[in-house]
Amino acid sequence: MRNSNESTLGLALGGGAARGLAHIGVLKALEKYGIKPDLIVGTSMGAMIGGAYAAGLTADQIAEIACRTNWKKVVQILFPKRVRRDGLLDGDRVEEFLISLLGEERIENLPLRFACVATDLLTGQEIVLNSGSLVNAIRASISFPFLFQPVKIGNNYLIDGGVVNPVPVSVAREMGAQKVIASNVTPSVEYRARQLNSGQLVTREKLLAAGSSSSFLQRLFGDVLERLRREQREARILRGPKIGLQKQMAQVAMTMENMILNLRLQQSTPDLLISPPVSAYQFFDFKKAEEIIAIGQRSAEKSLAFWIKNIST
Repeated sequence: MRNSNESTLGLALGGGAARGLAHIGVLKALEKYGIKPDLIVGTSMGAMIGGAYAAGLTADQIAEIACRTNWKKVVQILFPKRVRRDGLLDGDRVEEFLISLLGEERIENLPLRFACVATDLLTGQEIVLNSGSLVNAIRASISFPFLFQPVKIGNNYLIDGGVVNPVPVSVAREMGAQKVIASNVTPSVEYRARQLNSGQLVTREKLLAAGSSSSFLQRLFGDVLERLRREQREARILRGPKIGLQKQMAQVAMTMENMILNLRLQQSTPDLLISPPVSAYQFFDFKKAEEIIAIGQRSAEKSLAFWIKNIST
């Protein structure tokens, strides 16, 4: 299927760490419907997935890589126990990991037009990377603030593009896209605030592990433990939510991220916005790649079916 009216179709993929794996499902849905974008723009995780697709990998190939990768080992490689004196990771291991996946391609030589977004740390300016090393560009776009050392490209010190443009629809428009499909996996601030204040940011695996390790005590003191839990819950309700420094920082970051996202999408609205329901997944839930990808595909297929029906009538 060719795009409606033979117009240039752009695909904008947002950031989201492990939640961004849903973009792979979006690509699978596009392929299923025979829709091939003319250009791709990505931010952060969207830059990594979009860059791989622009380099010639199919959605199935990217999905296979995501599902077969030992993410626990990758995290151990990328996040060693010892970091730099300034507390930041230098990103060399990230670069090596990206080269192992994508090789040493140049953006201008890719079979599909591609750009990714980064942020100039010193000026706050949005930097669009559409030429030069693909790996360096992606590495800059995924350099999460306060975690990775900024990437120097030219005269700019670059960090994660999500700081200024979480879902880069505007860049796709600037590159000539007349129609833009966007994939956004950023949870709403309301959802994440509820998670944070309710304690739901504790993963299911941690809860299962805790239950397993205390099973012996549970059998012996089940009634006592249940009464203590009930009393603790009632006490928490009476005193209200405790908002410590970490919670305050997290909620401020959530609010700012969502405000920037909403403003950018209002300024440059996509023709189709796909929002896979992956809010419940955490930053490092990469081992759940298969189910996140599946959710992305189901969501995209539903959105695309409705969109195609409307533009064809």
